[in-house]
Amino acid sequence: MSKPLIILQVIALFHFQCKRADMKDAQETSKFSNCIVLVDSITTLLHNLDELEINNPNFTKQANQFNRDITEILQEVSSPDILANFTKTDKLDESLTLAIAQDTSIVIFSWDSRLGGSNPKIKSIALHTNNQKIESFSLDKLSVRCTDIYNLYRETKQPVYLFKGLGQLSGVDFYSSLHAFTVENGLKKTDIFPKNQSSITTDYTLGRPIDFIVSNDASKIFIPNKTYPYNDWGLTYSVLSFDGENYQQQTSQIDFPVNSDSFNGPKNYDNGYLEGSEIPIDTTQKENLTSFTLVFKDSIQIEHNYDPDEETTLLKIMKKNDKTPVVLPFKSYYARLLAKQKQYLFVRLSGTSNHSPLLVYDITKQEYIASISQAGIKLHDEAVLVAQPIEKNNIGEKPKCVANYGDQTAYFQTFILEYRSEYPTIMPTGQQFCGFSE
Repeated sequence: MSKPLIILQVIALFHFQCKRADMKDAQETSKFSNCIVLVDSITTLLHNLDELEINNPNFTKQANQFNRDITEILQEVSSPDILANFTKTDKLDESLTLAIAQDTSIVIFSWDSRLGGSNPKIKSIALHTNNQKIESFSLDKLSVRCTDIYNLYRETKQPVYLFKGLGQLSGVDFYSSLHAFTVENGLKKTDIFPKNQSSITTDYTLGRPIDFIVSNDASKIFIPNKTYPYNDWGLTYSVLSFDGENYQQQTSQIDFPVNSDSFNGPKNYDNGYLEGSEIPIDTTQKENLTSFTLVFKDSIQIEHNYDPDEETTLLKIMKKNDKTPVVLPFKSYYARLLAKQKQYLFVRLSGTSNHSPLLVYDITKQEYIASISQAGIKLHDEAVLVAQPIEKNNIGEKPKCVANYGDQTAYFQTFILEYRSEYPTIMPTGQQFCGFSE
């Protein structure tokens, strides 16, 4: 018997068994059980697709046929009740990813077509419920495995669906993406992200996944910024906020003007620590002059050891009544403790004057909670004001320079790092200033 005939029989049987939507409770249970026929059919096709030998000369032809068969079965789903039962089963094949909108009006099925080699080509079918009818749309061009769907309601236009998906560029390179669509005479992309974009993407490497965080109502999107992807130094997030029509980057205002002296001037430091830091009540220097121990008012002890030959720093943190210290090693870095505020340590690592890592460490959690590249730091309330150089091609309108730096002029932008937030966020202040370049 030919495959097309088998598929038609499966679809006919499925419609026959699942067509009634107004059954009583016992009948509903029976209907759900019978609908497993469809699930089993797709599971079989996916299994056969997965079992294909890639060295088989007919691999491409057979893979294309299996993908067409799966697509055809999904596109033949024509009743919302059938679709609802399909999404309730716990017997879906692991290779079939299911994403369901919060209002259940859209369901997306994704699977690996096996036609992309090390760069998987993902096929996706979206089924949209409209006036008790099902519309189907292909999302193959996205080539992402859709995992979540968010509903976003706008004040004057059609509601938006955000499709969240995972994709793969190579054996070790991956990405997460968000795509915005409306359903109006078809499924259409909509430009609601900054710079008139319909999608945003963040990349990551094998074993170090990072992802967007989307609030339940999709009013906020936290975009991960991993400045140092090969270290476990914590993430920061930039934030997109929905204004009723589009997403805008969330900013933070400060009530004073900033300049180079705000970060590098003597008023920003107190006894070698950032203004606003707790000051050690005792400092013990060791004979080698590269090691010392700090004792703070809350009995926290921090031992600083630097080996200039190995260019390695060890920070040993001992809380009151602890028997063994927490050791923070920094290979190829000189680490300087810039500040301590309660359980938070602010550590700057060696780099250049305009690019060096700032790490925020939580003593209580015993983990890094944020890391960021910086050219200047200032404690500000319960946050940190951070300066970063502006790339020449991104300067736009240059800030007015009070001092004359001549050929050594560099331009800096400023951000607020809210390191105490659930997701440490970094927000531009809109203020820029001039200073010396490296």
